[in-house]
Amino acid sequence: MKKLKDMTIDPIKALQGGNMTTAQAQQMFNGVLPIGDYKGVASILDLDLLVVQPLVNAELAHILGILDGRLEGTDLVTLTTIVGATSPIGTVLTGSLTVPAGEVWFINAVQTYINCTGAANGLVGNWRCSLWPDRAATPSVAGQSFHPAAGLVAAAGATLITLDEFGPIATAWLITNKVPLLRLPAGAIITFTLVTATAEVDVAAASTLKLYGSVGKPLVA
Repeated sequence: MKKLKDMTIDPIKALQGGNMTTAQAQQMFNGVLPIGDYKGVASILDLDLLVVQPLVNAELAHILGILDGRLEGTDLVTLTTIVGATSPIGTVLTGSLTVPAGEVWFINAVQTYINCTGAANGLVGNWRCSLWPDRAATPSVAGQSFHPAAGLVAAAGATLITLDEFGPIATAWLITNKVPLLRLPAGAIITFTLVTATAEVDVAAASTLKLYGSVGKPLVA
């Protein structure tokens, strides 16, 4: 007697192979089949792409708080230079802001104010985001900087205010702005840096970084 060979088709394997039409797939199941049709080929729905990720748009619809640089340590970082030999050329000052657990922030602008008023020294500023992998030869643990390595240069005796904007029409104001709002989930860190330049610090001056935007409703992990 000839031994019968099991020719049963495994529906999952068949679907993964991507060579089954929707009609063929429907014949293999009773009831409703949780699949989609793409150009006549049956495909299982990716619920992450279909349901979860679009919730980012819904997060934006809820404003649970205002971010406008009013609260030190929340949406405001202040760095103050120190006078004397402890602040030679190349001294680095840093400060950071961390999105609290259970929150998601949407940032439409990051404002940096670099202050060298009345000082013989200059300052070079920048800011980094922990969500952005740093591609520099020596990467920073704080993430990639928004501005190039040369940074934002405030000359001795001067001040410099820079507005880095995010949003649908942001690039209309400045080519270095970015089209999407900057979404910062819980744990994301923004780091503000200053480097002294041209001379030893002779006048203590406060520089700031402010975040502008809103606190959304976290729906996507």
